[in-house]
Amino acid sequence: MRLTKKKVFVAALAVCLIAILSMGTLAWFNAADEITNKFLIADSDGDGTPDFSVEVWENENDGDNNADADNDGDTEITHAGNTYPEIAPGDKLPKNPTVENTGDYDQWIRVYVSFDEWSTIKAACDAQGITSDLRTWLDVDANAWYADDAATTYVDNKVTYVYYLRTKLVEDQTAVLFNNVTIPGEFEQEDMKYVSGDFSIKVKAEALQADNTGTEARAAFTNYWGK
Repeated sequence: MRLTKKKVFVAALAVCLIAILSMGTLAWFNAADEITNKFLIADSDGDGTPDFSVEVWENENDGDNNADADNDGDTEITHAGNTYPEIAPGDKLPKNPTVENTGDYDQWIRVYVSFDEWSTIKAACDAQGITSDLRTWLDVDANAWYADDAATTYVDNKVTYVYYLRTKLVEDQTAVLFNNVTIPGEFEQEDMKYVSGDFSIKVKAEALQADNTGTEARAAFTNYWGK
């Protein structure tokens, strides 16, 4: 039987359709794999809380205002601070507020130093024509710390100065802010009557993780707290 051209075309088309439909039944080689990443928050103690902590302490003074310079055994530390009785103009009083990294990670350190009775201290300084910048009373090591002049505040008869540690404080490391407080020798008896009344110094330290927060303390704290 002879096939017409039309029948040949239809037969060829049917064969093509069968071939196309058959491709859907082919079993292609295939494979799959996956990986799961765990991200564990910094936590050396296993309690679920990152161990970032800081303490401030100083050597205990027995009241003779000489600390251990006279070899009297003042080697204990205190977290409550010291009392200095019967101070006089020109006294160089031992006081060494020390910041310690008691956590497990490197930290940036910021310290606030507050003097209360600001108005009476300033009045005494003005009366003697000396600076009322009380940072001059402290022998802060400028190679280890730098002061943030713009951060100084005067609130509720209190002046507060801000210092940043220039380097990271590593685990168990300490940094001493200053070693002495020097009362100006220019003060007179009348000045001291007011200055030595309720006069006190408070030191507060803040710590911030050092990793991934910047290359220096002030920028790190500014980026985190915005101030």
